[in-house]
Amino acid sequence: MENNAFVPAGSVELAHQQALTWVCDAYLFHLVSMHRRPVYRHQYGDISLDQPAVRGFIDSYLKDKGWDLEKRRAHYINILDLIKYMHRSNSDFIDWGTVPALTPRGIRWMNACFSRLGEMVSSYGGWEGYKTAAGEELLDES
Repeated sequence: MENNAFVPAGSVELAHQQALTWVCDAYLFHLVSMHRRPVYRHQYGDISLDQPAVRGFIDSYLKDKGWDLEKRRAHYINILDLIKYMHRSNSDFIDWGTVPALTPRGIRWMNACFSRLGEMVSSYGGWEGYKTAAGEELLDES
C-alpha cells in the first residue's frame, strides 16, 4: 500500500481533520503576523478568532454548500502552500516545527469568508442582534 502523507492511516476523516487543522493554524498565524493578535479586521469592527471558531466556521460553511468530506479536504490541501511547508526550517540551531502557510489564494478565500460573516452580522445590527435573530429562528423551527 502506498504511503500517502495526505491520507494518514488510510482514513479520509483523519486526513480531513489534519488538513483543516493546518488551514486554521496557517490562517491564525497569518492574522497574528499582520495584527499581532488573531483578529480579522472588518470595516465594522474586529472579529476575534481562535482555532475552534475558524474550524467550525469554514468547515460548516462548505458542508452547508453540499461539499462532502473528500471535497472539503481537497480544498484545504489546495489552499495550503505545502511546498513551503515541506521545505521548512525556522532555525539552524533548534527547529521544533513550524506552522503551515496558506497560498495567496487561500488567504483571499479565508478573508472573503470572514468579510461575508462581518457583512451578515452588520445587517442584523451587530453580534447581539444576530444572536437574537438566530435564536428566534431556532425557536421558530421547533
